[in-house]
Amino acid sequence: MSKSEPDQDLALLEAQIVALRDDIAHIATTLGELRHTSAETLRASLSAYAEALRMGGAARLADIGETAEAKFADLTDQARRNPWQALAIAGGVGLLVGLLWGRR
Repeated sequence: MSKSEPDQDLALLEAQIVALRDDIAHIATTLGELRHTSAETLRASLSAYAEALRMGGAARLADIGETAEAKFADLTDQARRNPWQALAIAGGVGLLVGLLWGRR
């Protein structure tokens, strides 16, 4: 074994350690970018999902509003055609609510 052989091995080992450090730094950088990209992707996905839910809820609310207006118009028309029946129904409902409320 000559004196230059351990020196060559040491130089090779040092070069491998430097390369390993560079690889670890590159991996850490890549993981940081991936985490940042994943967070942005998740944020965008959740934002799109929330917007879709909001739009669906707004459409459903509009449908319910239209249905309620139509039912109210029907009820108003029926009350105008049969005012005594509407008065009797309203009185009966009022009496039931009064009895139930009075028992508490």
